[in-house]
Amino acid sequence: MLQRVHIQILDSPAYWAEEPQQMVENQLLAEQLDSELRYHYPSVVSVEYIDLFSSDEDSFPEVRQMLHQGVITTPVVLINGVPRMHGGIPTGLIKTEVERIISSGPLH
Repeated sequence: MLQRVHIQILDSPAYWAEEPQQMVENQLLAEQLDSELRYHYPSVVSVEYIDLFSSDEDSFPEVRQMLHQGVITTPVVLINGVPRMHGGIPTGLIKTEVERIISSGPLH
């Protein structure tokens, strides 16, 4: 069985209050990425867009701390729970990482 890949895109739409179009674009990118990856890897890859400030305040404490310290910027891309990228949604890099994970074989 192939390894499952769960991608979470953590965003802070409140941050984009002056530029609401950016939030919409990030959410659309996440939805398009989800559609494309589900097409190529049905039942193996999922993409979830999460508004950090609408979610439970106890969720993603490490990411929240790094954001508050200015170490990273939103959106933050987690792959299987591990922060991999921040400051944008680089679909090409995400696809490459997904392919690498899937090609590494099943988990034992």
